[in-house]
Amino acid sequence: MKLSYSATASMAALGVALCMSGQAAAQDVQVAGQNEGAQAQEAGEDIVVTGSRIRRSIEDSAVPIQVLGAQEIEESGTTDLAEALLQLPGVSESISPQSSNNLIQASGLSTISLRRLGDDRTLVLINGKRAVSNSGNSDRVSLSTLPAGFVERTEVLTGGMSAVYGSDAIAGVANFILEDDLTGISLDGRYSFPEASGGEEFRVNALAGTEFLGGRGYALVGIEYRTENEVFADRTRPLTIAALEFDDPIPSTSSDGWTDEINFPGCYGVDTERHCLLPSFSGSTPGGVFEGDAWFVDGRWFNDLSLRPDNRPPGSDFYTDFDGWNFRPGRTNLPEREIFNAALTTSFELSDAATFSFLGSYSDVDTIYYTGYETLNSGDRLGDGSTIGNISASNPFIPPEVEETRSGSVSFNRRLIELGEQARINDRRTMRFIADVSGDLSDTLSYEVFGTYGHFEQQQSNPNEYNFRNARFALDVEADGSGGFQCADADARADGCVPLNPFGEGTISQAAADYIRYNGYGEQVREQYTAGGFISGDLFELPAGPLRFATGVEWRREFQETDGDPDGDLFAGANGVRDLNDGATRDTPNFAPDVDFDITSLATFPSVTASYEVVEAYGELDIPVFDGFNIQLAGRVGDYTTVGTIFSYNAGAVWKISDDIGLRAQYSRSQRAPNLTEIFSPPRPDGDGLSDPCEGLLPDGTGITGIVGDGAENADLGLVARNCLTEPGIQAFFADPDNAGDPFTDDQTGTQGPNAGNPNVQEETASTITAGFAFTPTFIPGLTVVADYYRIEIEDAITSISTQNTVSLCYSAEDFPNNRFCDVITRDGVGRVTEVINFQENLDTELVSGIDAQVLYRIDPEFIPGRFDLDFRYTHYFKQEVSFEGIGGTIITSSPLGEIGESEDEFRLALGYTNGGFRLSYTVTYLGGGVDDIAQNSDPLDERYFRVGDQDFHRIYMRYEFGEDDRFQIYGGVNNIFDDFGAFVPTGLDNGSSYNLSNSLADVLGREFYIGARARF
Repeated sequence: MKLSYSATASMAALGVALCMSGQAAAQDVQVAGQNEGAQAQEAGEDIVVTGSRIRRSIEDSAVPIQVLGAQEIEESGTTDLAEALLQLPGVSESISPQSSNNLIQASGLSTISLRRLGDDRTLVLINGKRAVSNSGNSDRVSLSTLPAGFVERTEVLTGGMSAVYGSDAIAGVANFILEDDLTGISLDGRYSFPEASGGEEFRVNALAGTEFLGGRGYALVGIEYRTENEVFADRTRPLTIAALEFDDPIPSTSSDGWTDEINFPGCYGVDTERHCLLPSFSGSTPGGVFEGDAWFVDGRWFNDLSLRPDNRPPGSDFYTDFDGWNFRPGRTNLPEREIFNAALTTSFELSDAATFSFLGSYSDVDTIYYTGYETLNSGDRLGDGSTIGNISASNPFIPPEVEETRSGSVSFNRRLIELGEQARINDRRTMRFIADVSGDLSDTLSYEVFGTYGHFEQQQSNPNEYNFRNARFALDVEADGSGGFQCADADARADGCVPLNPFGEGTISQAAADYIRYNGYGEQVREQYTAGGFISGDLFELPAGPLRFATGVEWRREFQETDGDPDGDLFAGANGVRDLNDGATRDTPNFAPDVDFDITSLATFPSVTASYEVVEAYGELDIPVFDGFNIQLAGRVGDYTTVGTIFSYNAGAVWKISDDIGLRAQYSRSQRAPNLTEIFSPPRPDGDGLSDPCEGLLPDGTGITGIVGDGAENADLGLVARNCLTEPGIQAFFADPDNAGDPFTDDQTGTQGPNAGNPNVQEETASTITAGFAFTPTFIPGLTVVADYYRIEIEDAITSISTQNTVSLCYSAEDFPNNRFCDVITRDGVGRVTEVINFQENLDTELVSGIDAQVLYRIDPEFIPGRFDLDFRYTHYFKQEVSFEGIGGTIITSSPLGEIGESEDEFRLALGYTNGGFRLSYTVTYLGGGVDDIAQNSDPLDERYFRVGDQDFHRIYMRYEFGEDDRFQIYGGVNNIFDDFGAFVPTGLDNGSSYNLSNSLADVLGREFYIGARARF
């Protein structure tokens, strides 16, 4: 299904690849009456979009369709497809180079989410065919693997489309149609640079197409190379290095009253209940902090006794927000990216009834993030629950400045500058092949038979982490009898242990750094095979026209193989053994984690090999009931080797009431089968916050005053106490003489909360309603108004229960410990929660509803030369909710709508002017601001109220065409004209982080200039 080249060219030139429906497309052609598009329409060439196996135009579609043409992509000011699509209301980022700084497997990807429902519910197609995933932990396609210079147009269908395209199309479909009709050579070079440091980009794109064998054959070759310099946090972007957090100010009555945070600007005087922006530094410094009261900074030792700093009273310890280290400068805000894309498309007319087509593409995307320096802490915890521990009082490296304050062994916190900066280095390569044979069986019937193959592989390096166990050995130091020092453990010495001196800056030797350094590495492969065929055309004539149909079958196989780091493989520790009992699993009696399980600072991904297959059959009908009114039906049945049989269907209608107005509506029932990760993934290491519900318990069952979790107010605290008292580890805590009379405490605010797949998870199901109209008044030529309402409700949504809710649900249940919550919790011998596995389950109900609208106006005023155009697209969200069962069996409904990045309103306004070879456009995108936590802190008088304002970003584009047939172009523009870095959302907030600008309402690049040139031969 394709758009003729002449029609495409005119649409791109006019900027009419838009969110059109009803009769909008027909009127656009009429508006363009004197141009090439009108000539194509008059010649009988159909403007056809992909949204069905039945050949139909935009005006005949029962679902909303947005179309973004090649010219709109260019005028967006970016060479990245994801960034271009994100300017459309209703399209949001899922993973972006800006937001994935600290991700492991997914760092550097560019994926989109429709209706805020996630990239795994947004099906990405290439020429109407599925594309292999570019991720090892979900089904998601990174749009950086698709060259913007090859894309003829993008069609975004926002409605349940599983009946047409199968699983994953719950939120909709983004279909990328690649160029396949260019003859000659096209060269395009572009250079961009921001006003602030870094971020320079160079892109070159080359296409060469030709016909052969008298026009029966066609071939097109394209190459794109793009390189982008990294953007580091530095003074040219002050917000990126601002050492601020949102937190409680310390009142002047405390022991650290000299800090006077209560009078920090913005803290409202003596209002101790008001959170505000405060200094935020790290207690892990390059010189180290020891016992909390001796520290080395700026080349000097300080302590709370004889070396007390001048700015504080006696007895004042190290205070992080005054003495600490700003770790933000130098970290990557946008990665270094090098991208190479190549594609070959060819077709050959085998006979009058058969045409062979082939598309092959190759992509190599390399990204590098620098994420700061690792920290060495005496409290760093291994997977077996033990910690690195304090430095022995006999350690010969302890300096006098620390010895003066020491009362026993020495706790420590130190930044490991000597190891070098941590990084996320990814090399991703993707190959995709599509082959098909299509043709006409008769004047009214056509067919297509196709096959595809996709191969994705990723090599990831994560250097300069550290090995907890080796650090423990290296900190246990003794004299070697020859005037030097050695590691105390003989086995560790035999394994190359080198003594480590953490006291002061630059004190860790290169040999010691090499010994404790851990360079993580992992590989993963995804493969996808599809094959199928369909027949479409007219069945027979009805009074109002032909009854059209499509029917076909498809087969698909998804395969994944991941080789994670040895330490990251939860089913085999660094020595290949998951358990002390040599291969036992959690279900084995007396299960005990291996002593080397999870021994590094890197949260690596586990090894897994998995696959599934699905066979599907589908059919579509387009039934003309009376003139201008058609009913559209579709159904698809799929048989999965994992979840069995699922069935999807659509029922819709299109009614062209008059030349001025058209109506459309559709109801769909769509499914998303669980992906490979959701079914087969072993537990993936992850650290989560946890407030133990047993905290505060006394031996007589009193002491628990409340628990944390969704619906915690419904918990029976007496029942919680009785359940906690049955835990052997908690009883062992009470039996320890050192704890006599003390309430139970595990001295932890978090635990290991690995995420894991679940072989019992089933498909999730969505019910979708869309209804809209298109108004194209004949009395206002050139005007189109379009609006669509949508409502998507997902049942049995695949997700996991949070670590906190899992533990709280376990201990508040009457059937403790015989329930699925308690089954995934591990406590150690002294009662500490060491692990809570978060399995995927069918748990939630999700609901999103809203309205999309567009106003399109084209005018050629007689009194002014040239043509003016306006394109306004707007989205308003009515609802965005998640419902789930909380503690006490209560159904809880939460809504992030109105929070940061989840605004109720979004719009894009583009104004253009064209006169001969000159084109000028101005675009503004608007995103509503929001509250950080609307459920808990939506009142400006709330203690933790934090809101960012609405954000709008402006860009301008200019182009001039010249030469014979306008074969030469120069173009350029300015993005983010007003140099607005966007929303500042620091750490201490639900939506914040220490990257400060790592959110969807920010533009860390700032003002950017670009210039380019294009030539056709």
